[in-house]
Amino acid sequence: MKAINVLLAILVSLAVFLGVFEIGLRATGMGPPKTLNQFDAVVGWSKTPGRKVHRKTREYDVHFAINELGLRDDQSLMVEKPEDTQRVICLGDSFTLGYTVERQHLFVDQLENWWQAEERQVQVINTGTEGYSTDQEVAWLIANGEKWQPDLVLLFAYENDLYYNGATHYRYFPKPRFSMDGELEQKDLTDPGSRGFFANTAMGNLLMKPQGVDLFEPGTTRGPVPKEWGPLFVDPPDFMADALARTGGAFKALRAQCEALGAEVAVVVLPSHSAVDEEYAGWYGSNHMHMARDDWDPNQPVEQLLAAARSAGLTALDPRAALRKATEDKGDTFYKRDFHLNALGNQVVAQFVHDSLGTMGLTPGTGKQLDTMPTPPAPEKPIPRWILIYFTLWGILGSFYGAFYKDEKILPLFLKVGGLLAIVFTVAIGGSMLLQLMPPTTAKFALAAGLIAIFGFIFYKLGNRLATIFELLLAFVRRGHWYLMPLVMILLSVGSLLVVAASSPLVAPFIYTLF
Repeated sequence: MKAINVLLAILVSLAVFLGVFEIGLRATGMGPPKTLNQFDAVVGWSKTPGRKVHRKTREYDVHFAINELGLRDDQSLMVEKPEDTQRVICLGDSFTLGYTVERQHLFVDQLENWWQAEERQVQVINTGTEGYSTDQEVAWLIANGEKWQPDLVLLFAYENDLYYNGATHYRYFPKPRFSMDGELEQKDLTDPGSRGFFANTAMGNLLMKPQGVDLFEPGTTRGPVPKEWGPLFVDPPDFMADALARTGGAFKALRAQCEALGAEVAVVVLPSHSAVDEEYAGWYGSNHMHMARDDWDPNQPVEQLLAAARSAGLTALDPRAALRKATEDKGDTFYKRDFHLNALGNQVVAQFVHDSLGTMGLTPGTGKQLDTMPTPPAPEKPIPRWILIYFTLWGILGSFYGAFYKDEKILPLFLKVGGLLAIVFTVAIGGSMLLQLMPPTTAKFALAAGLIAIFGFIFYKLGNRLATIFELLLAFVRRGHWYLMPLVMILLSVGSLLVVAASSPLVAPFIYTLF
């Protein structure tokens, strides 16, 4: 019985430590990524109806609200097509979903608002889903197109579609694909299930490598690179031949399905940041691809997608010139760290698609022509959460300080507390911003190094007291007092931190803020 109690004491102590560590990682933004998706037996995965997700980085702050139909669209949207209304379906991946922008800035919604401002009876349906390739988008249309009754289908393709159109999976998620003749391969997609408990923790997110990334050795870089970079190589790897053939097959299937639905169709090939900004291409090649500029071409995937679409008899649109001009005249159209379009880039794409469809006579509905895009409503700018936390803590801590030290004057008292908190918040927010500026792998190593340095400093300041702490812990463990271990660990941790605070004025503000 004693052995069991000793084992329980060890396990409880370990659980308390890991629990505190997990909470700390989540508080610094290192928690597991939030997903919008669920398994789908037809297309591999789809957005979860009713799911709400908030994603925030230094570059963007976006809220997702998926309606009951599984779309990032109006909650009032119905499958039944309204009378005397032209319906446009937008197929695409995370660019079409609007991974980095709120809906009022997303080109899909800007197009709809523009057409409606022209008094056209038009309804634009956004089916964009992160991670989709062209074949999944076409498979979605085959499965759902008839019930949505589109008059116009717009497919927005991106460079990594080329590789994944030839793949049977994306990361560890299964997906469909087409033959080069445009036939959808008949196979059962299997739910891969959860990645496991550890992968869904902050510690797992910090320590585990991305699962299921296909790599190859190109010989021109410092090591293995993702296969989805294959379309960028001037001398493409062998596996790209099959991927290109299957991309053509997906476009053939798109044309056949739109003919069956009686819908017009156009493909818009979205370029990468490097294809729009040559200066950025030089930086990206050196810092991410580690390749000489002559060995890769960011325009090659765009040209290949345009050629494949046109070869299948589809109208293919190229917004590179519009994005380049906007970049020269107004600034970046993409984010610097994230590879998606920013608000300006979305506006440029909306303008380009609107004008291109008008020129070709594909504008849906009838109405007046507006040459200027309606100004999107200004987004509400909520007070940053850190400001609310700061002033809340300031009020609480200042009040407690005043209650215990009644001989001190109120104003100097609150100024001391406010200054103490300001130091803590400056370091915490500054460190978080610095981590976000780093590449993901570098950020993980930097965070790990920082944590090691912090614990090392604490252990150094505790000195000989560590032996006493371990002796106390060991005494409780040997006696099998497992039910007391959480309280013992909390008391020893608090006592240790107070000792460190008393010995170092540099870290005292951070420790005292905890209390």
